[in-house]
Amino acid sequence: MDLEVFTFLTNVVITLEGIAALVSILYYKKVNNTPLKFFPLILIYIFVNEFSAEYTYRYFGTNVPQYNVYNIIFFLFFYYVFWSYVKNAKHKQWIKIGAIIFILSCFVNVLFQSFVREPQLLTYVLGACLLIFCIILYYIEILTTSKILLINQDFLFWISVGLLLFYVGYIPIKLTRHFFVTQQDLFPTLRLVHYILIIIMNGFFIFGFLWTTRRSRV
Repeated sequence: MDLEVFTFLTNVVITLEGIAALVSILYYKKVNNTPLKFFPLILIYIFVNEFSAEYTYRYFGTNVPQYNVYNIIFFLFFYYVFWSYVKNAKHKQWIKIGAIIFILSCFVNVLFQSFVREPQLLTYVLGACLLIFCIILYYIEILTTSKILLINQDFLFWISVGLLLFYVGYIPIKLTRHFFVTQQDLFPTLRLVHYILIIIMNGFFIFGFLWTTRRSRV
């Protein structure tokens, strides 16, 4: 991937993340009485984080800590969201245990990877896998209740589709980048797929806000 294409795709991603944040503010009433009431703040945080990452790298020589902190906040937020939405007591307990394991992994990971200089691989992969697990529990509950009849109006459904597609696609990329760092010829393709996944995920976020009706409760 040449520099011009890379720059273009980077701008597209940041712009789309900005649009997602803006739409979430404009349609905030759709989520203000639900566990997703902080979702617009997360989207704003994502946009600011991505927009500032290049400048952070330029002035400090690294933006790794910035993304490490972001990943922790992002995963913990969605564990809370899915824990709040599911009704099955066993599922709630599983999500709670998963969140505790994730927090423990954050402390374990710094023992063999510098939080300041290296992306926290264990924390990220475990966090992503646990998020996928939460989404599966949420889908199981939808399929076994009357919620399936109104699934297209469920805002969390559209968010979860975007998250699922992104993390199922990105986990292999994350691992490939870490374990095959010498395979530079793979990087342009992996980065392209990464950007496409981000675009798809934010597309589902935006669609969810525009398509679904307002929900006053979980």
